[in-house]
Amino acid sequence: MVRKPILLPVLISLLASCQSGADKNQNPTSAQPSPPAAIPVVVSRVSDVQTGGQLTLSGSTEAETTVNLGFMVGGKLNRVTIQEGQTVRAGQLIAAIEPTDYQIGVTIADANVARVQDEYNRLTILKERGSLTPSDYEKAVTGLAEVKARRQLAVKNLNETKLIAPISGIVARKGANVGEIVPQGQPLFQIADIQPIKVRVSVPESEVGQLRLGQSAQVSIPALGQTLTGKISLIGAVADPASRAYSVKIDLPNPALKIRPGMIADAQLASARKTAMLTLPGSAVLHDNDGSTYVYVVDNVKKLAFRRKVTLGQIIANDIQITSGLTAGEQVVTGGAQKLQDGSPVQLNASAQ
Repeated sequence: MVRKPILLPVLISLLASCQSGADKNQNPTSAQPSPPAAIPVVVSRVSDVQTGGQLTLSGSTEAETTVNLGFMVGGKLNRVTIQEGQTVRAGQLIAAIEPTDYQIGVTIADANVARVQDEYNRLTILKERGSLTPSDYEKAVTGLAEVKARRQLAVKNLNETKLIAPISGIVARKGANVGEIVPQGQPLFQIADIQPIKVRVSVPESEVGQLRLGQSAQVSIPALGQTLTGKISLIGAVADPASRAYSVKIDLPNPALKIRPGMIADAQLASARKTAMLTLPGSAVLHDNDGSTYVYVVDNVKKLAFRRKVTLGQIIANDIQITSGLTAGEQVVTGGAQKLQDGSPVQLNASAQ
């Protein structure tokens, strides 16, 4: 008797496995990655503030007086007594030219004066006796005056071989050394009087009417980390044609002569005008490798942070002025921004929402 194969259990097993595979293919959710986790951040709103009573301006320092020095005669330098940056006093010897040629000139002039003086004395006696015409005597008088003037010029040229400081200050430039041949009238040295030193700032046309001579000003010198009190000594009478700003000078005490011409200075002056500006905590501002500045602005609906470029203004305490890129009331990330990218999901700090 022949046995028939039992196929039913096998078919049931195959159908079950196919159904299981079909169920897996119909569940696409199991194959998708989970969304990125929200990054915790601290945010702050862009503030619209009114500032008044304070006008902050940037400028630079300059000397009270600057003098360029050179010789009124030419020759070979045989002495230089100063170095750049050194302090000098008015009347101090700066440099000297070899004086031999000019000393010889004085000797020759002395001899000519003696010769013409003797001739003048002889002709004076003849004139008194009536033996000399008035015209001949006039020639003698003129000749004596001429040689005396030539002697005065020779003495002056000899004195000009010494270069004397006309003011006290610091040596801003030294342009010659011993042994060099220097021409007449060429500026070789520069002395700057920096006590007091002046701070020059440009004041907008809308603000210059608020200022007055003698008004106090707080001046910060970033290079020295110092803030000093000065007074306005000059208010320009004519505005710059391009900027429509007026030049204002502030006298600043400089007893130790540490403040040098050309340093950056920030001056704060009292002003009655109110100014509106947008401000942010300085911690919100980030910098690109190319030096541009940006912040992360939070979209409250989507809970996403988007990168936005901004332009900065002046620093006010711990805040910084934003001159473009933001509007008042927007929320900007002030904590946790280093972990963000453009479009990152964020979780707002409850206290900052």
